[in-house]
Amino acid sequence: MKYWIALAFLLTFSLNSFSKEKSGKTFLILFDKLELKEQRTNLEYISLSMPERFQTRSYSGHSEAALLITCPSAVVTACEIGDLKVQINPSTTLRLQEIAFRIIDFEENQSHYQDLITHNSRSSQNERGS
Repeated sequence: MKYWIALAFLLTFSLNSFSKEKSGKTFLILFDKLELKEQRTNLEYISLSMPERFQTRSYSGHSEAALLITCPSAVVTACEIGDLKVQINPSTTLRLQEIAFRIIDFEENQSHYQDLITHNSRSSQNERGS
Protein backbone atom coordinates (compact mmCIF):
# COMPACT_ATOMS: atom_id res chain seq x y z
CA MET A 1 0.00 0.00 0.00
CA LYS A 2 2.77 2.44 0.85
CA TYR A 3 4.36 1.75 -2.55
CA TRP A 4 1.15 2.90 -4.23
CA ILE A 5 1.07 6.06 -2.13
CA ALA A 6 4.73 6.78 -2.92
CA LEU A 7 4.09 6.13 -6.62
CA ALA A 8 1.06 8.45 -6.62
CA PHE A 9 3.06 11.15 -4.84
CA LEU A 10 5.96 10.89 -7.31
CA LEU A 11 3.61 10.90 -10.28
CA THR A 12 1.79 13.99 -9.00
CA PHE A 13 5.07 15.74 -8.24
CA SER A 14 6.56 14.95 -11.65
CA LEU A 15 3.43 16.03 -13.55
CA ASN A 16 3.36 19.28 -11.60
CA SER A 17 7.00 20.03 -12.39
CA PHE A 18 6.62 19.27 -16.12
CA SER A 19 3.44 21.29 -16.54
CA LYS A 20 4.99 24.63 -15.62
CA GLU A 21 5.60 26.88 -18.57
CA LYS A 22 8.91 28.56 -19.02
CA SER A 23 8.76 32.23 -18.13
CA GLY A 24 10.42 34.81 -20.29
CA LYS A 25 11.61 34.79 -23.86
CA THR A 26 14.53 33.11 -25.56
CA PHE A 27 16.58 34.66 -28.34
CA LEU A 28 19.19 33.06 -30.56
CA ILE A 29 21.93 35.43 -31.65
CA LEU A 30 24.23 34.30 -34.45
CA PHE A 31 27.67 35.79 -35.00
CA ASP A 32 30.15 35.64 -37.86
CA LYS A 33 33.37 34.14 -36.52
CA LEU A 34 35.53 36.20 -38.86
CA GLU A 35 33.91 39.42 -37.70
CA LEU A 36 34.42 38.44 -34.07
CA LYS A 37 38.07 37.76 -34.83
CA GLU A 38 38.41 41.15 -36.57
CA GLN A 39 36.94 42.87 -33.51
CA ARG A 40 39.31 40.87 -31.26
CA THR A 41 36.52 39.41 -29.16
CA ASN A 42 34.78 36.11 -28.44
CA LEU A 43 31.35 34.91 -27.33
CA GLU A 44 32.34 34.41 -23.72
CA TYR A 45 33.45 38.04 -23.40
CA ILE A 46 30.20 39.27 -24.98
CA SER A 47 28.03 37.04 -22.77
CA LEU A 48 29.81 38.29 -19.64
CA SER A 49 28.92 41.86 -20.55
CA MET A 50 25.19 41.06 -20.80
CA PRO A 51 22.95 42.35 -17.99
CA GLU A 52 22.78 40.02 -14.99
CA ARG A 53 19.03 39.51 -15.32
CA PHE A 54 19.58 37.64 -18.62
CA GLN A 55 20.64 34.01 -18.67
CA THR A 56 23.14 33.34 -21.44
CA ARG A 57 24.72 30.29 -23.03
CA SER A 58 27.34 30.48 -25.72
CA TYR A 59 28.02 27.85 -28.37
CA SER A 60 30.90 27.81 -30.80
CA GLY A 61 32.46 25.07 -32.77
CA HIS A 62 32.78 24.21 -36.42
CA SER A 63 29.58 26.05 -37.33
CA GLU A 64 28.55 29.64 -36.65
CA ALA A 65 29.03 31.10 -33.20
CA ALA A 66 25.73 31.37 -31.31
CA LEU A 67 24.52 32.93 -28.09
CA LEU A 68 21.24 31.94 -26.41
CA ILE A 69 19.73 34.66 -24.23
CA THR A 70 16.75 34.06 -21.96
CA CYS A 71 15.04 37.25 -20.79
CA PRO A 72 12.82 37.21 -17.70
CA SER A 73 10.25 39.48 -19.34
CA ALA A 74 8.06 38.14 -22.12
CA VAL A 75 7.51 41.62 -23.60
CA VAL A 76 11.10 42.10 -24.79
CA THR A 77 11.48 42.25 -28.57
CA ALA A 78 14.38 41.36 -30.84
CA CYS A 79 14.87 45.07 -31.56
CA GLU A 80 15.29 45.81 -27.85
CA ILE A 81 17.81 42.98 -27.54
CA GLY A 82 19.68 44.40 -30.52
CA ASP A 83 19.85 47.81 -28.84
CA LEU A 84 21.64 46.41 -25.77
CA LYS A 85 25.13 47.79 -25.35
CA VAL A 86 27.74 45.06 -24.92
CA GLN A 87 31.43 45.34 -24.34
CA ILE A 88 33.26 43.40 -27.03
CA ASN A 89 36.76 44.08 -25.72
CA PRO A 90 38.23 46.19 -22.90
CA SER A 91 38.18 49.37 -24.97
CA THR A 92 35.10 48.97 -27.21
CA THR A 93 31.36 48.99 -26.49
CA LEU A 94 28.86 48.39 -29.30
CA ARG A 95 25.17 47.73 -29.66
CA LEU A 96 24.52 44.02 -30.03
CA GLN A 97 22.96 44.44 -33.48
CA GLU A 98 26.20 46.00 -34.75
CA ILE A 99 28.22 42.88 -33.97
CA ALA A 100 25.52 40.18 -34.37
CA PHE A 101 24.86 38.51 -37.70
CA ARG A 102 21.22 37.68 -36.87
CA ILE A 103 18.86 37.91 -33.85
CA ILE A 104 16.07 35.32 -33.80
CA ASP A 105 13.12 35.32 -31.40
CA PHE A 106 12.21 31.68 -30.69
CA GLU A 107 8.63 32.37 -29.57
CA GLU A 108 7.87 34.51 -32.61
CA ASN A 109 9.17 31.84 -34.97
CA GLN A 110 7.65 28.86 -33.16
CA SER A 111 4.49 28.84 -35.30
CA HIS A 112 6.60 28.93 -38.48
CA TYR A 113 8.62 26.02 -37.17
CA GLN A 114 5.48 23.98 -36.39
CA ASP A 115 4.14 24.72 -39.89
CA LEU A 116 7.42 23.53 -41.40
CA ILE A 117 7.35 20.29 -39.39
CA THR A 118 3.73 19.67 -40.40
CA HIS A 119 4.52 20.32 -44.05
CA ASN A 120 7.56 18.00 -43.99
CA SER A 121 5.66 15.20 -42.24
CA ARG A 122 2.85 15.44 -44.81
CA SER A 123 5.38 15.35 -47.65
CA SER A 124 7.10 12.28 -46.25
CA GLN A 125 3.75 10.51 -45.75
CA ASN A 126 2.75 11.30 -49.33
CA GLU A 127 6.06 9.90 -50.62
CA ARG A 128 5.59 6.69 -48.64
CA GLY A 129 2.01 6.31 -49.85
CA SER A 130 2.93 6.78 -53.51
